[in-house]
Amino acid sequence: MIKVLSVVAMLMVARAYPQTDLRPLVEVQSSFEQTSAEHGRRTAFLAFLGDDSIVFEPGPRDGKEYWRSRQTDEASVLVRSLTYSDISANGLLGYTTGNWRIYQKDKSEGLAKFGQYVTIWEKRPDGRFRAGVNIEISHPKLSFADTDRPIRSNQSRDINKRGWSPADASMNFLRASMTSEHLGGAYKRFAGDDVRLLRDGEPPIIGKKRVIEAMNEYVSIVFPSKVALFQSADMAYTWNPCSFDNSNEGQVKGNCLHIWKLRKKKWWIVLGVFSPIPNLTRPVLTTKPSR
Repeated sequence: MIKVLSVVAMLMVARAYPQTDLRPLVEVQSSFEQTSAEHGRRTAFLAFLGDDSIVFEPGPRDGKEYWRSRQTDEASVLVRSLTYSDISANGLLGYTTGNWRIYQKDKSEGLAKFGQYVTIWEKRPDGRFRAGVNIEISHPKLSFADTDRPIRSNQSRDINKRGWSPADASMNFLRASMTSEHLGGAYKRFAGDDVRLLRDGEPPIIGKKRVIEAMNEYVSIVFPSKVALFQSADMAYTWNPCSFDNSNEGQVKGNCLHIWKLRKKKWWIVLGVFSPIPNLTRPVLTTKPSR
């Protein structure tokens, strides 16, 4: 039985004007990295997260509350490297993505952890950008070529004067992912040619053809009971709990985030993230009664 879907839609309202300058995003990302290097990642996240922010640790958590509850770890250093960023046509919503590495001071590099991050930035009334969402996946140490394969991106802008909403596209994507076409078929219909997909344990999957091939083996088995949607001009993002079935891995659950761009009157997925939630259920030993 499919549960009733609850969509949280928040449309950022502002005058429509072309804005393609990525400098504000690059600068705020750089400031975050510098704060993290000098004062630790707890201080950095508390300084740059918005009051209504969400982090996935592993499920959705209040960002400020989560990092306030964490103890300061001066021995742990977070290093981020920006590989791609984009901003909405009105300059109010954008995202950054790239590599992260956490290592312990004066410890062997072999103990370091690696992965990819996506941070969604929202311009607040005071003119400053603050992080609204932060999600990460982890993977083994990879070469630079594995994490930043270049692909030509479509940088066309649509200020969305008609107010096109991505709600229908996102719902149709979710429905398509539950059919015999599997997730690969859903991405075939809704992913942009320059799509970037982040999946735990693997390097970024870049380009529509590669994403379709990688996701053909997955099928959604539960229609989400809640989907959050946030839109500004020609950019939007959605996130929801997701459950997939894979013949090789069995059933997996996690958090799914998609960033959408409006291009020629159609919404396309340009970035997807699947961050799994570990199965913490303890195995139960079953025995047959002795005769």
